[in-house]
Amino acid sequence: MLANNMLSRIIGLLGKSKLNSHCAIHIVPCKGIHTLGMNFPIDVLFLDSEGIVLKWFSSLPPNKISPVLRSSHSVIEFPSNSISETDFQIGDQLQVIHDEHLKFDFNGLQKIFHWPINISLALLWSRFILTSFLNWKQHGEIFHLGLVFVNTLLFFLFLTRRESKETSTRILDWIIPILVMASAMILKPFSNNIHSLNGISLGIQLTGILAILCSLASLGRSFGIIPANRTIKYSGSYKIVRHPLYSSELLFYFGFLLGNLSLINLAGVMVILTGQIYRAISEEKLLSKDFEYFKYIKNVKYRFIPGIY
Repeated sequence: MLANNMLSRIIGLLGKSKLNSHCAIHIVPCKGIHTLGMNFPIDVLFLDSEGIVLKWFSSLPPNKISPVLRSSHSVIEFPSNSISETDFQIGDQLQVIHDEHLKFDFNGLQKIFHWPINISLALLWSRFILTSFLNWKQHGEIFHLGLVFVNTLLFFLFLTRRESKETSTRILDWIIPILVMASAMILKPFSNNIHSLNGISLGIQLTGILAILCSLASLGRSFGIIPANRTIKYSGSYKIVRHPLYSSELLFYFGFLLGNLSLINLAGVMVILTGQIYRAISEEKLLSKDFEYFKYIKNVKYRFIPGIY
């Protein structure tokens, strides 16, 4: 397989679980390679512009970087132990014939951006932590104190979350979660004179915050925003409903709306409700490809509210 454009050269074998014994990838041009984020070792052969063998590495393990060969023009990556089964010698001239171009691999692209995205999101959430803390100090609202705890936990989960086995490529599955987060950010405290509602609102918000923290603890490193398979969760809150984090967030926002009723807050919460339902259905559609999840939804029948939905 030929990889001769920028994207295919950058992605290479990232995202693949293995390289079949009869396959190899020819990267042109290339003076050095890495195996960062790869799942298996490879053999590596460096060639000059005439196809002459300059150097090779046998069974280069994952998460390594090869030396840079300035005289190299291209590199061939083989399955591990392929070179030892041949008679290649330094100075041999090879004729390389390509049967196809390396196809675009979304999982490989995702691997490249996994850590940059995690760090960027964690830095973004650190700003939310500070804003929530300052608002709590200024107004004393339980809404903001809850956001301090939740956003702090999200900060650490973004830094440590595991890579997904499969991530949705549907455009709406990326747009809706962003829209949900944006809607949450427009919610504003709005004072009213109904003191009885304020007490109920406070109780619901506190319950929602505790439920969110429990759900995030149950989810752990499988946390994500876009529908993806980061291993199936069965324990903790996931024994009760299939989407405890979404239902906990909705409980919290309902409590907030009850004590801070305004048109903009009502619109925001309705968008969040609709978005969370969409996200739950999209995640289940993706995860149902995994037989383990198919068994899980038979045992845990309800998405958000036990006995209702």
